[in-house]
Amino acid sequence: MSIRREVVYAAGIASFILSYIIHSPSLSNPIYSDIVSFWYREGWLTRLRIPYIEAPFEYPPLSGFLTFLAASLGSNIISYYSIFSAIILVFYIIMLEIVIRLCEERGIGLEYALILLCLSPSMILYTVYNYDVIFASLLMLSLFLLLRRRLISSAIAFSAAALVKLINLITLPFILMHVEGWRNRVKYALISLGIFAAVNLVLWALNPDFIDGTYLYHVRWGLENAWYLIFFPNSGSWDTAKLFGMLLMAYGLLKVYLHDSADLIQRTFMALSVFLLTNYVFTPQMLLWLPPLLAVMGSLPIPYFFLDLANAGIILLWFETHNPLAPGSPPQLLALLRAVLLFIILLETYFASRGVQIAEKIKRVAWHRV
Repeated sequence: MSIRREVVYAAGIASFILSYIIHSPSLSNPIYSDIVSFWYREGWLTRLRIPYIEAPFEYPPLSGFLTFLAASLGSNIISYYSIFSAIILVFYIIMLEIVIRLCEERGIGLEYALILLCLSPSMILYTVYNYDVIFASLLMLSLFLLLRRRLISSAIAFSAAALVKLINLITLPFILMHVEGWRNRVKYALISLGIFAAVNLVLWALNPDFIDGTYLYHVRWGLENAWYLIFFPNSGSWDTAKLFGMLLMAYGLLKVYLHDSADLIQRTFMALSVFLLTNYVFTPQMLLWLPPLLAVMGSLPIPYFFLDLANAGIILLWFETHNPLAPGSPPQLLALLRAVLLFIILLETYFASRGVQIAEKIKRVAWHRV
């Protein structure tokens, strides 16, 4: 039975409503979300101080602007939360529509979009949570426009994604190689990086502390849900851990950059997976970057169901654990399991894009050693 797009939309809106309810500050004991925590933070939200200029904010400028907009329009915590949720809903619908269109064009059934974007535990828990749906939506919009050779629009969307969470910058090298002709590549790079740089330069000129309060804030952050926390349990060794992660990231990204057998969607999925697996911070909401890519790839790996469950369990157990950052704590054990499963999916994608199934690859390696 083929899934109609109306079914995907209905399931998606139902999923969004549930996400809105479980994080709502009107509940006596809501599930934590960053959105609500921003309101209660002492500083620019409570006094409507302008982010980046009058007060620091640790996310890139578009994220801060959207938060400030919701706070300005909301007269109390409930209205602020509802407005913020409505903004996320707009981007969520855009993401659904892009994924549906790409699936239809590729002859991929919409059951992938239904399961990954509407029914998964992580989608329900982390949609109304942070900026990750907004980031994923803008990144997918950029890829969608690029596949249609609308370079200027794609570059603008790419820059907007970076102004929400700048992680998509790691995909720029192979995105530029996807663009035909050096003149178009230069134009794409100038537009995408130019808009991002211009916004940041203006804010830096208005407030010289902008870079420190926005970008260096997370540079100073410690290990959180990184699988290699088991090797660096002492916070005094975390600088070494970050270097270790950076080296792994450089190696993994280089493999993706040189892997020209994969298509644009596959390479984007692999690059983001490498980042998540090697970065010293892998908060559970970051996983939402991957489902739209998997849906468009027509991929639903069996390990993903267990990965998704482990990812959902991190926030559910976080505040039930005495020290959730301890290597042996339940949240960190789930983070370790999540990393193992994501690595398996990454390998499967890498070898499948080369026309080799991972099971066959393992057999070949084993036979060669024998």
